Amino acid sequence: MPRRRLLQVTPVMPAPTGGGLAMRAASTLKALSRHFDVDLLVVPVAGAATIPSDFVLRHAATVQCLDLEGHLDPHFALIARLKDPAHREQALRAYPKPHLSRYCTGDGARYLYQWRDRRAVAAIHVMRLYLAPFADLFLRLPDGERPLCVLDLDDDEPLTRRRLADLHLRRGDRESAEREQSELRKYAAFAARYLPAFDRVTVCSTTDADRLARQHTRARFAVVPNGYDMEKVNRPTPSASGPLRLLFVGTLDYFPNSDAARFLCTDVGEALHRLSDREMEIDIVGSGGDGLAGDLDDSGARVHGYVPSVTPFYAAADVAIIPIRAGGGTRIKILEAFAHRVPVVSTTIGAEGLDAIDGQHLLVGDDAESLARACLRVKSSPALAHSLAEQAAALCSASHGAAAIEKAIGDVYRL
Repeated sequence: MPRRRLLQVTPVMPAPTGGGLAMRAASTLKALSRHFDVDLLVVPVAGAATIPSDFVLRHAATVQCLDLEGHLDPHFALIARLKDPAHREQALRAYPKPHLSRYCTGDGARYLYQWRDRRAVAAIHVMRLYLAPFADLFLRLPDGERPLCVLDLDDDEPLTRRRLADLHLRRGDRESAEREQSELRKYAAFAARYLPAFDRVTVCSTTDADRLARQHTRARFAVVPNGYDMEKVNRPTPSASGPLRLLFVGTLDYFPNSDAARFLCTDVGEALHRLSDREMEIDIVGSGGDGLAGDLDDSGARVHGYVPSVTPFYAAADVAIIPIRAGGGTRIKILEAFAHRVPVVSTTIGAEGLDAIDGQHLLVGDDAESLARACLRVKSSPALAHSLAEQAAALCSASHGAAAIEKAIGDVYRL
């Protein structure tokens, strides 16, 4: 019996390692492919168009990558041609859609609609609110003809934009804060329009689901957790001797991550040196860090940029530190550290949405000194370091492994 077809639309090529967005797209694709023949459309607004990997080719029946140049909104193209920076900025803020939706045109929606015989499509799964317009033609179909339409928000975009605006203001960048506030209003309008229109709306935590359900009473929310799967690793026995080795992993051209790296190397680093004479080593790993390396020269941190595997860095680290001060959803970088059995120290926002308990699975601090004290506490107590790492790994396996994600996807599609 032929399997049903599903259209999956993502803003990045799925990948089981690397950035969090690509990893969520990959875990979703893997889970969906157990029940559907998945036709994957990549709209590469969150990453460069890349050749599908063996992983993608194993799990997708067909793969297409949208040509962005041929689908740019003509309205946005006119704005981009304005020569006066002030006029261009004013026009960008007046542009009615989120910036990442500038390729969501009627032609793009028709491209998806006509790609496969719509009568053979059982479901459409769109990742991220800004790509929701790609489903417009499916959403307009009458009952009985319309496939099941699922929107994966991943996180709460208006909340994320509000936090980004607040962080820019804290850093004294009013222009960037106003730009984020403009984006916030656009995402809020998209949410009001699209969340009730889809049959299901998925988010990555019950925290987001409960908050959004109060705001959008006509939408139907479900939780599909972020995940990280790997073989059991053998960690060296924690030691209280030697330097304190801190590791931060993240895509460094994403503002909350670059801010976190700077905060770590300045405020947290200064607090560490003030509180202890222990030698410190800070490793920062992630793509997009070319400009950051020069800014952090004086801190002594080592900025490694993209690496083929993060496993050697986790193996050498005493603490995976997550000093995130803005953002939304859940941080896959924490799950990655949990899976590698490395003790985690995080801000409250960094650990948001996870069922991780302060003092049991990780340590939490929200200012430079409390983060520094937590890192020193982990280093000075091998028993605490071991306990945190083991309990966090168990939580990751039980709640964020492949089985948990497949069950959540099955519940969404009632499989």
